[in-house]
Amino acid sequence: MMDDKSKTRQSLRQNLLEQLTRNELEGDEIRQIVASSAAIADFFDDYLVNEIFAAIEPDELDWNAGYFDRQRKLAQNNFAEKRISHLIDVREYLIRNDIAGFAKAPVTGRTEGTNTMNMQGYLPGANLARMVEQGVTSMVRSALINELENNRLEDNEINKAVAWTQERVADLFVDYEENSLAGKMNNDPSQWDADYYDLQTSYLNSNFAKVRFEHLITVRNSLRLHGVKGFEHIIIKPKTQPKPKSQTAPRPHSDASSHPQPGFLRIALMAGGALAVLAALVISLL
Repeated sequence: MMDDKSKTRQSLRQNLLEQLTRNELEGDEIRQIVASSAAIADFFDDYLVNEIFAAIEPDELDWNAGYFDRQRKLAQNNFAEKRISHLIDVREYLIRNDIAGFAKAPVTGRTEGTNTMNMQGYLPGANLARMVEQGVTSMVRSALINELENNRLEDNEINKAVAWTQERVADLFVDYEENSLAGKMNNDPSQWDADYYDLQTSYLNSNFAKVRFEHLITVRNSLRLHGVKGFEHIIIKPKTQPKPKSQTAPRPHSDASSHPQPGFLRIALMAGGALAVLAALVISLL
C-alpha cells in the first residue's frame, strides 16, 4: 500500500505525462518542472533500453504522432528524465509542424472579457488559482472575496482578478436581484462606512452578481482614500539583502542544485492552472 509521499509522487508523474498531451503549457514551463523535480529523491527511473523499452530516436524524421504515443506509453513504466525531456522535444516539433492533435488552439475567444483591460504581468493569488483549478464555483467565489479583503491589493488588481477568473469560470456570477437576503446598493458615497461595506459583502454572498462585486470594489477604494480603519493599503517592503563580507568566496554549486528553480516554483504557484498544480506537487515532495 502506497504512503502519502508515494501517492503524491505518482500524481506528479501522471500530471506531467498528461500535460504532454495538452497544449496548455509551453515546453519551457514543463522543462522547468522537470528540472525542479530532479531534486526529488527516487522521482525519476534510470533510462532503460531493452526488448521491452525501445530507445528514443534522435532523428526528427522519425518523429510523428504515433511515435510520440509509443514513447509516452513507455515513459509510464520507465519514467526516466531522458525520456520525459525527449517527449517535450517531440511535442514541440509536432506543434511547430501543425500535426493533428498537437497544433496550437486559437486564442481569439480567450481575451473576450479582457480586451479593454491590460492583463500583462498579472498573476492571480495562489489560493484563487488553486480554487479555479479545482473548479468548485462556490470556493472560487470565496477566494475572490478573499482577494477583496486583501489590503495589499489595489482596486485595479482586484478588477484584473475578476476578469482573469471570469474567463475561466463560466458560472462565476449570477443575475442581480434583490430579496430578503440581498438588499439594495446605495450609490451615495457619503453614506459609505465599514458597516455598509460589511452589509454589502453579506448581500454579495447571497447574490453573487458582478455589479455587486464591482460596487464593493468602489466602496472599498473610497473607504481607503478616506483613511477608514481596516481599509488602509498595506505595502510590504522587500527585505534588503545584507552585503557579503567577502566577495572572494565563491558560492558553493551544491546550494543551487539542492533547491532548483526556487523563483520559478513560486511564480508557477501564482500563475494558476495546471502549472500551479505541478509546482505545488513538486514543492510538497522537495
